[in-house]
Amino acid sequence: MEITRKAEYAIAALLDLALLPSGEFTLSKDIAKRQGIPANFLPQIMAAMSRRGWVEATRGAGGGVRLAVQPSQVTVQEIIEVVEGPIAINRCLVGAGACPNQCSCPLHNVWAKAQSAMIEVLANTTVADLARAKQVLTMPMETTESVETSLLVQERSLGSETTPTTAEPRL
Repeated sequence: MEITRKAEYAIAALLDLALLPSGEFTLSKDIAKRQGIPANFLPQIMAAMSRRGWVEATRGAGGGVRLAVQPSQVTVQEIIEVVEGPIAINRCLVGAGACPNQCSCPLHNVWAKAQSAMIEVLANTTVADLARAKQVLTMPMETTESVETSLLVQERSLGSETTPTTAEPRL
């Protein structure tokens, strides 16, 4: 299985919206320009994100699109599945009966474990995690350490079970 460009574009578009001030509308064409997304892809992506309730669109002056949920409520797994459908690294994992050799194949359990590990990473990485990582990556080096420390203190004060040493997504 390969994560397609369409899924990458959907993640990038939601990340772009998450980096805007809360509640701010932006034009789809501006997202496309900032993220390097072909203009013909974005309407399809935004429609799918809107149907899911993640994006709100408004027409007219001052309109555009904005994030309709908290970035921490949307996982990378969910975004990929909205755009691509269920994640499966091999056809034998799509569903019962998808592979005639499923019962006698020594690789089936290997594929299942690999898929489980991948899905765990995707399910535990939110758009908020990506936004924090993006903010750290785009800061000058001298401020990165202080931001990482600040994020660590913030996560500890929120009672986070994990204590990451960087502001990168939980992987």
